[in-house]
Amino acid sequence: VDLDAARLLTYKAAWLQQSTGSISLKEPSMAKLFASEAAHRICHKAVQIHGGYGYTKEFLVERLYRDQRITEIYEGTSEMQRWTIARQITGLK
Repeated sequence: VDLDAARLLTYKAAWLQQSTGSISLKEPSMAKLFASEAAHRICHKAVQIHGGYGYTKEFLVERLYRDQRITEIYEGTSEMQRWTIARQITGLK
């Protein structure tokens, strides 16, 4: 469900930009925030399923778990995305 929701939020942001030619910051921020946090939840579950093997470099899940962390940081941290969304909703600067 997380993966589908993240994909749909991303598609919505892209569709709005393409159909209107302009876009508020709210939709891309929502997509980035949700997708990066969904990646964290999904990778965490994958590591749990693999047990101790999930932390060893011999398994792909270890790299995915390590690499997903950067998605919550680059192009604006999750906290910055929340701030941007709130600012767009409230109209405050």
